[in-house]
Amino acid sequence: MEVSKHMNHLLKVPFCVHPKTGRVCVPINPKNCEEFDPCAVPTLSQLLGELNTGGLRGEGDNEWDGTSLGDCVSYFRESFLQPLLNSCKEEIETSYNAKVQQSRNSISW
Repeated sequence: MEVSKHMNHLLKVPFCVHPKTGRVCVPINPKNCEEFDPCAVPTLSQLLGELNTGGLRGEGDNEWDGTSLGDCVSYFRESFLQPLLNSCKEEIETSYNAKVQQSRNSISW
């Protein structure tokens, strides 16, 4: 019952760290949620160890591939960030095209 009452119990964003367990909050695919094992989620100390031994891969598609967060980061990018980016681009282009059309209509010689 206490979990639903206190703000510090609610994990709000992907990749935040639980203060007591050190586990990283990861996005999961709802289609595969029954297969999700919360005990398999990486901890902050585990990630630090992975980064210290292998480091980030660089500027590629998924620089986190060398860590246990690689699949989670890829899923987050594919399922949330890329659709959000596409939606924002579409909205900006639509707004721009409407303004261009409005300016064309207002300029009549």
